[in-house]
Amino acid sequence: MLSPEEVIRQLRERGSLWEVAPGVSGLKGPVVSLLREIEAALADLARAETSNEWVTPAGVSFETLERAQYFASFPQWLTAASHLSGDEAALQHIAASASPGAAARSSLEPADVVLPPAVCYNTYAAHADSVIAAPVVMTAQGTCWRYEGGRLAQLERGWAFTMREIVCLGAQSDVKEFLDRSVERVSTLERVLGINCEMVAASDPFFAPNARGRAALQRIKGLKHELVFRFPDGRPLAIASFNDHELFFGDAFKISLPDGSPAWSGCVAFGLERWLMAVLVTHGVEPSGWPVTLSLNAELAQARGSDK
Repeated sequence: MLSPEEVIRQLRERGSLWEVAPGVSGLKGPVVSLLREIEAALADLARAETSNEWVTPAGVSFETLERAQYFASFPQWLTAASHLSGDEAALQHIAASASPGAAARSSLEPADVVLPPAVCYNTYAAHADSVIAAPVVMTAQGTCWRYEGGRLAQLERGWAFTMREIVCLGAQSDVKEFLDRSVERVSTLERVLGINCEMVAASDPFFAPNARGRAALQRIKGLKHELVFRFPDGRPLAIASFNDHELFFGDAFKISLPDGSPAWSGCVAFGLERWLMAVLVTHGVEPSGWPVTLSLNAELAQARGSDK
């Protein structure tokens, strides 16, 4: 196995990875093909659960995050999208400046939209103030943004990173069965990719004191688990999470069951770049050593058949 530092060093030397800002990286060359294989495998895993694929918006409204109590939970991660105004004088000033980039940075308007910290917020907002007559399961993939300052690390903890999520809305039993199935299917992908992981109880890093009690409840009630890959030095890297939200989002977004009670919700999330790092640490950066994921299609197709 390689250390993550060695993986990053070798990718940089090959010109396969570069960074435009801390936590904002680009990839090129053969490693992109490996990332696409992992991406396709995770999409196949999601399709084993649902054919309901979404393309979620590239931004989230402040109102949606407020409704989800995000600002008491994870405000430390927030990244917003801004723009220049249409004021001609301001634009002329920027264009004529000796450093137009710096002038533009200082002329940005207040943000109107937030860059998604997770894919699922928009799925709950899309079902807001509605009744779920039958379990709803959807999946989506998108770029997410979480600013973590000095903790940012390439392919581990990006400011911008790619997330695949599967979200379930329904009764308590629907969500629990969904999460159990997801754990089983992820073990198939772990085996095909030849990476060794463990499932551990976890909690979210809630920010505000009035929200931190939710982290304790997550652990006590076993509501959050993570699939953890360990680097050679034992340091953990969570590459997937399995989250039982109970009635939280059903209450927050007024998503109801036919009897009028709030819907239960749960989600499974995968960080694609983290899966890539786990494969590269395990198998190296030479394409000849990478696992073949084609067999995953057949295994997941068999899993789909056994679920019927």
